Amino acid sequence: MLQLNNGEIRLATLNDLPQIAEVHVACWKETYTNIIKQEILDQLDVQEKLLLWREIYISVEHQLLVYVENDQVLGFLDGYLNPNNDVAEIRAFYLFARTQNQGIGRQMFKQFYSHALSQSYAFIRLEVFNKNPSRFFYEKMGAKLIGEAELPEFGEGITELLYQWEL
Repeated sequence: MLQLNNGEIRLATLNDLPQIAEVHVACWKETYTNIIKQEILDQLDVQEKLLLWREIYISVEHQLLVYVENDQVLGFLDGYLNPNNDVAEIRAFYLFARTQNQGIGRQMFKQFYSHALSQSYAFIRLEVFNKNPSRFFYEKMGAKLIGEAELPEFGEGITELLYQWEL
């Protein structure tokens, strides 16, 4: 557990999962409105995401970190520790806009980075939409762009950027 600002970064608990699902959907809507197709955002469902996060939570291959203030989950990071190779992945990393630019994301990333390093992983990878302004945060954190794929199903001009950190 890491105390930070008015909250803390810690491993998620089973009780956090409903809030993680809510943050997941809300952050997609907050970040991607007017960027990706609206029908994709309209189809997001908190209950469907809750089922996903329950599966992830019980997996020993995931490290699920949350940022909590006053018993409210305001962000989370899902780190996947691939047992088949030396590449760890950040599969989801969401913070409400009001909690960004306070060092919270940086500390969450550092915590997962340290964990992946201690487990002898050589790289961390992350995929992000090209029009997501958070991509610049990843670049500031030292990520190198190693690939890009077109995703026309999400909207015109949308691509997925693949970033990598060497550990």
